Order: sequence, then structure tokens, then C-alpha cells
Amino acid sequence: MALAQLSNYQNVMVGVDGSKQAKRAVQKATAIAKRNQATLYIVSVLNVNKLTNIGKSQFGFGAVDPDILDEFKLKMDQLAAGYRDQALQAGVKQVAVNVTFGNPKLELAKNLPKELGIDLIVIGATGANVVERMMMGSNASYVVANAEADVLIVRTNLDNQQLKVL
Repeated sequence: MALAQLSNYQNVMVGVDGSKQAKRAVQKATAIAKRNQATLYIVSVLNVNKLTNIGKSQFGFGAVDPDILDEFKLKMDQLAAGYRDQALQAGVKQVAVNVTFGNPKLELAKNLPKELGIDLIVIGATGANVVERMMMGSNASYVVANAEADVLIVRTNLDNQQLKVL
């Protein structure tokens, strides 16, 4: 029997970033929230530093166009809302969405769990590509090492079949 079945989680948070791994994490988090009759929090943290670099010129000067930030946030709001609707249709009674700007590692590991009373964090093994993981490290690795709540790293689909990750 899996640990998620043994524990009575009441506040489950899943981090989403638009990746296939995050989609699978939402599916598993939805199943856990339904089974535990828990509140499901679907969160996305947009990395301000990463987005700021988009607006810089080759000389390192420049600012991000607020319209670019708004566009990124709107896309993530829509993605998270779609996941919320899926969770509600699957039978989860309480689902909340939180899309914000910040440092994803800190927000997912420390700030949001504390603010929302999270007792289980569900995230995909990785949402970044290979180069990004080498450059900045994995959000998942940071969350596992620093979160005070239980962390479930999703590596398989709902049928527990391995995911193909680069």
C-alpha cells in the first residue's frame, strides 16, 4: 500500500509549469485529494528572474515589457484553471488555484506550504530540460531537500508506467 494511501492528507499542493511531468503530477495529486477528501491547491510560480532575462538586450540592459509578464501569467492562469476543472470533474470537492511570480524553489518548498497549511506537495520529477537542470538545479530536488511537508515526486503515470524524461 502506498504512503499516500496510508496518510490522511488534508491539503495537497501540486506545482505546475506546463510540462508533461506536471500534467501527470496533477493527475496523481487529484487522485490523492479525492481519496483523502482533501483540498487540492494547483499552484504555478513564474520565475521573475527567468522572465526578466527575456527582455534584456545583448548588453544586459532593458526591462521586461509588462505585457510579456501579463501574457505568461494569463497562459498559466488558463492552464491551472483547466486542471482545476478536471479535478472538480474527477470528484475533488475543494480546488484552489494560485498563480504567482517569484522564486519557484522557495515558493514551492517553503512559502506556499506554510501559507496554505500544506501537508503533501506533489511535483513532477522535472519540468526543465536537461540544460536548465544543469544550470539551475531541479526545483524538485530543492523541494525534496527543503520542504517541511511530505513530498511526492511523480515519475510514473496513473498506471505506474515510467515516464520518458530527457
